[in-house]
Amino acid sequence: MTPERFQQIEALYHAARGRTAEERVALLADADPEVRREVESLLAQRAGGEFLDRPAIQNAPPVLGDSTLTILAVGASLGPYRIESKLGEGGMGEVYLAIDTRLGRAVAIKTTREQFSTRFEREARAISSLNHPNICTLYDVGPNYLVMELVEGETIAARLKSGPLPVKAALLYASQILAALAEAHEKGVIHRDLKPSNIMIAKSGIKVLDFGLAKSGQDETITASHIVMGTPAYMAPEQREGKQADTRSDIYSFGCVFYEMLTGARVAYQRRRIPSRKLEKIVSRCLEEDSVHRWQSAAELHRELAGISATGSRGNRYAAAVASFRTDDAYSHRTPKLADRSTVVLADFANATDDPGFDSSLRRILAVQLENSPGLSLLPDVRVSQALCLMGRPANAKLTPEVAAEICERTASAAVVEGSITSLGSKYVLSLRARNCRTGEVLDQEQATAAKKEDASKALGQMAKRFGTRCGESIPRAEKEPRLAVEATTPSLEAWKSYRAATKAFQSKAQTTEVISLLKRAIEVDPKFAIAYAYLGRGYADLGETELAAENVAKAYELRHGVSDRENYFITFTYHRQATRNLELCRQTLESWAHKYPGDFLAHSFLSGFTSTGSGHYERAVEEGQKAIELDPDFAIGYENVAFAYIHLNRVPEAEALLHKASERKIEVVQFSLLRYFIAFLRNDKAAMEREVTQRRVKLEAQGWFEHQEAMTLAYQGRLKEADRLSGRALSLARQGGLVGRAAMFQGAGAVWNALFGNRAEAQRSAALALSLFRSRDADYGPAFALALLRDSAQAHKIAADLEERYPQDTSVQFSYLPTLRALAALNQDDPAKALEMTQVSAPYDLAVPGTAYFTGTSFFGALYPVYVRGLAYSQMDRPDEAANVFQRILDHPGIVLNDPIGPMARLQRARALSASGDRAKSAAVYKDLLVLWRDADPDIPVLQQARAESAKL
Repeated sequence: MTPERFQQIEALYHAARGRTAEERVALLADADPEVRREVESLLAQRAGGEFLDRPAIQNAPPVLGDSTLTILAVGASLGPYRIESKLGEGGMGEVYLAIDTRLGRAVAIKTTREQFSTRFEREARAISSLNHPNICTLYDVGPNYLVMELVEGETIAARLKSGPLPVKAALLYASQILAALAEAHEKGVIHRDLKPSNIMIAKSGIKVLDFGLAKSGQDETITASHIVMGTPAYMAPEQREGKQADTRSDIYSFGCVFYEMLTGARVAYQRRRIPSRKLEKIVSRCLEEDSVHRWQSAAELHRELAGISATGSRGNRYAAAVASFRTDDAYSHRTPKLADRSTVVLADFANATDDPGFDSSLRRILAVQLENSPGLSLLPDVRVSQALCLMGRPANAKLTPEVAAEICERTASAAVVEGSITSLGSKYVLSLRARNCRTGEVLDQEQATAAKKEDASKALGQMAKRFGTRCGESIPRAEKEPRLAVEATTPSLEAWKSYRAATKAFQSKAQTTEVISLLKRAIEVDPKFAIAYAYLGRGYADLGETELAAENVAKAYELRHGVSDRENYFITFTYHRQATRNLELCRQTLESWAHKYPGDFLAHSFLSGFTSTGSGHYERAVEEGQKAIELDPDFAIGYENVAFAYIHLNRVPEAEALLHKASERKIEVVQFSLLRYFIAFLRNDKAAMEREVTQRRVKLEAQGWFEHQEAMTLAYQGRLKEADRLSGRALSLARQGGLVGRAAMFQGAGAVWNALFGNRAEAQRSAALALSLFRSRDADYGPAFALALLRDSAQAHKIAADLEERYPQDTSVQFSYLPTLRALAALNQDDPAKALEMTQVSAPYDLAVPGTAYFTGTSFFGALYPVYVRGLAYSQMDRPDEAANVFQRILDHPGIVLNDPIGPMARLQRARALSASGDRAKSAAVYKDLLVLWRDADPDIPVLQQARAESAKL
């Protein structure tokens, strides 16, 4: 849009906005049709935003006072390009048809206003990183011009002058536009000015044009001054208000374009009907005012649009249209997608001549030629700058061969390309070389000579074209980078290699101890390696070593200043997850992370784990875990978290189906066996339980998990002697693996089940042993609960006081452990009213899974304990009906209780409450079920003897 046109729109908009509807119609009737369309679109937007409340001139780029253009006459030359005619003019500059005299090829040359030189450079960088059949190709770069593919056809804007597009065509074009956006967003490029006039319908399909307003991932220069960039009628609300745009801003603009293709009208308050309910929903979600509620990625939206083909005639037409287009000759010879190409890092051109003019110009020529080669993709400048920052270097540091090789290795690129020019008398010698950045092996090389300076660019261009074609065929793609790894800030390549090896080992399901050893090595090399400390903390947490976990993540948090944004998110979340264990702060951190980086699967994966389950938000765990699986269908944790959430929700068939889906993708981790064990337990399938135990018992990676689960199940059945023996085996395995914290939790669980069932001596022995083994918030809770049940209030109180002092923010401590211990203390003092008051504190977290019950490396007990003690309080207050209802609540959630002996004890307490209320029939039925469950129980268990006696009286 030209500055003059922007001024016309601004004046007419403000003149019309203060008029009545009738006056407005009369005023707009005499306006230029294009200006009127823009003003009508602005008037239709929501009121109240900054953009609509201030003069539009303040939103425009600051160039209105100077419209100097680079004017080119027909026949003029720009280097080897001869100007043939003018094609058009826009707010950014002029576009000309030209001939490349070297190749005889027609091209489009875009010049710029001098004031736009910085933005012009940005466009060059943005487009040069993109290579896609639906994006206009960049051929060459000059000091104030771009040489681009000449796209013949008409714009969607021109086509829309004839009315809306047929649904078939609109769907086809929408698919290709989204494919272009997905490619750009993957490279960190946001278009920011997507509109019908920037989308060309060519013979080969859609071409998205004009990335002149594009923004790369680290480029904040435009929005920093709150200058609104783009075309008003297609801007996202955040752009109209001068706020930062992201990929979802392009999705809003796409929604405007798609709506216009389907209806022939621009988006307004009173929208026209779209001829498909499904398409209406898709477009409406694109046009959400709040970006959080829009589609979160172009790829996700593309898949949703493609999914329409599953139902309805329009969907079938869409599928047929896409299929027919993909078999078109023009499309079948398209450039390979990035996934099919080898990414290389381009070092700075080594200029050994006395001419500084070669310093940057030759590298630009080489970059364009390599990017246009069929099998190569250059690592984008934004990724290079990010890598340099992570290496502790300036973002514009010189890319020597050594620096470029390190960037190549850190970004999992395939090779580094080096170029040089030297003088040889009056001639110039140009050399190119591709090296494996890990081994230094030369993969390809070539030399050429130029007779004089003017021939150097041409010689390099020809040589680079041949070189790029060969290298694209010969350079292998680099090994896929582990998806788990977040960015890593360290100046030490050796430390980075150890860190990367650790993340790869974790991804390949190696022993956690191996991962920890690699991370320790990384920290030895670089003692300030913040993200390595954070991962080390997570590794210890997975082993149940909560104190070591907290210690290392606290160190990471201390060192986080100077790390990248994503590292900061990861470290901050991990700190709150392991050190403070404030799940509300975890949630806030992760939601901010997911909002800022919607395509980052880690944020969604962590939201699906303890952050949600530890708060009892299992539906949220499923939702976020499904997002993580969609973003990375080969990462086990997403399946693991969602399957456990399904189990906690008593949706066992869905958990089983998800595990089957993971199995089809050849994903298998020890936690899946644990999940299958619990599914079999809930179905009372003893054969399946035994199968999982047998398969995993010999594997060191379990280190007592399955022995402990068998012990829990035996205790659940009242077979305490067998349970205690097997628990001893689990404890021994954990200690052999150096996992003392886990061993203490195993022992603490034994203390709990013995205390619940009235085995006082064994409960006291197990509690004392657990406390002597290891002290931590989760390891202390089991012994403290057991001692409180045994009415040893003094020792339990001491543990509770210590927990309160040391973990003031811990969600599990504050809303599960302490309320339960205090309520038991009150019951021991015959104050059930106070006990009931204590348990009300935990009410918002009643269904949460606390730290002792969270599945990774812990004991799987402690869930619903505050509810159980609340039931005891009601019973002691002689309110049996309420007590019976509370105990029934526990029985209604078998997927949370699992094989915790609190389950059968809740059944016993419910039977007692029903009997006290006078409902003898129901009470007898509950006793009967309990005694069937305990048919093989140890005969000398106190609670079994009591249950039999009480049942007999009924």
